Amino acid sequence: MNLLIIGAGGHGKCCYEIAKRMKCFEAVDFVDDHAKHVLDKEVIGTTEQLKLLHQKYDLAFVAIGNNQIRKEMTELCKQIGYSISTLIDPAAFVSSYCRIGEGCVIFPHATIEATAVIEKGCIISSNTTIHHDATVNEFSLVYSQCAIRPYSTVEELTTIASGTIIEGGKTSV
Repeated sequence: MNLLIIGAGGHGKCCYEIAKRMKCFEAVDFVDDHAKHVLDKEVIGTTEQLKLLHQKYDLAFVAIGNNQIRKEMTELCKQIGYSISTLIDPAAFVSSYCRIGEGCVIFPHATIEATAVIEKGCIISSNTTIHHDATVNEFSLVYSQCAIRPYSTVEELTTIASGTIIEGGKTSV
């Protein structure tokens, strides 16, 4: 399967490396409205060309850090007909008893414990732990070195700053 990454900025670079480490895609390429080259890749087009590119790419992944824009672009890709990929770094620990929605990225050294729920479109950064029975709602971003304690909830479209601890049973604001 071929993966098209939407967004060639800093987050896109990291997602590209995760996709390559997963070793399950035949091709991984970028579209971006501004960049022409990223890492060792030429950017193959802009978001205006997403419909045309769907002929070659089965899967899309929206690598845009802004939660609202990531949501809008994911919805656009689905309307075009792309399947939305989830990227999980091989160096992450992800319980087989958790649930991770489409379009999420789980960075290296993140831990997702049993019965945790990560809804679609979320970014879980390196060295973050989502404890058992915690929920991260749609299109949220949890930066590095956070702890989302048991029975906690991160609200939709929320950004959690690096080093934050959300105590058990609490809801982010």
